[in-house]
Amino acid sequence: MERLSGNEPKLGDTIADVLRREIVWGEWPSGHVFSENALARRFGTSRSPVREALRQLAHEGLISLGRNGARVLGLDLRDALELYDVRSLIEQFIASRVCEQPRADRESLVHTLSTLVCAMEEAVSRRDWQAFSELDLAYHDAIVRTANHRRLLRIWEEMRSLVQLTLALVMRKRMQRGHADLRGALAQHRTLAEAILAGDAAWVRCVMQSHVEETRKLLEEGLRADSAGGER
Repeated sequence: MERLSGNEPKLGDTIADVLRREIVWGEWPSGHVFSENALARRFGTSRSPVREALRQLAHEGLISLGRNGARVLGLDLRDALELYDVRSLIEQFIASRVCEQPRADRESLVHTLSTLVCAMEEAVSRRDWQAFSELDLAYHDAIVRTANHRRLLRIWEEMRSLVQLTLALVMRKRMQRGHADLRGALAQHRTLAEAILAGDAAWVRCVMQSHVEETRKLLEEGLRADSAGGER
């Protein structure tokens, strides 16, 4: 039992964080049903923070709530590709908008991005793929937040957990290709930071489009392979 302590709103957030990470990394497959009572026993809490955590995950699109419990949704191919269509549009616009921000803001962002890329390199050397994926998401988070666009930030936050899920799926596909593919991804991240620092919106859009489309292709390959494997 993972007994947690603290007030209930924070308990709900903590439980949601644990379950989100487990869902994203495939510990609970699509179709798995969570029981409030079982989760309350697991975390050593009342059902109230568990219920709050499940509502949060349902809002993020990771589970659906029903009479029989909370069911893990996962992503089918159409959902994933539509999500990447939206992500591509948002991130290209956001990245070019960042170029309109004051140079001091861009320099601060690039410092953050460079630090994250260094941490990604360390994660690769440790073969810590979960850390790499989480740092990748933090990299894109930083760009979205620097763009200073409240409505798009809200949209990004609503889809963030699903983006995290797709990044985990893409990581699994990258592992099948070896470290060379990760070096390519790291190079794209460095180039994007250079383009942002230069304030070249056209360059930024081009690099971001290429980066998102490459991960979209890997995601599609991975989901099609999973689907074919499930049919055999």
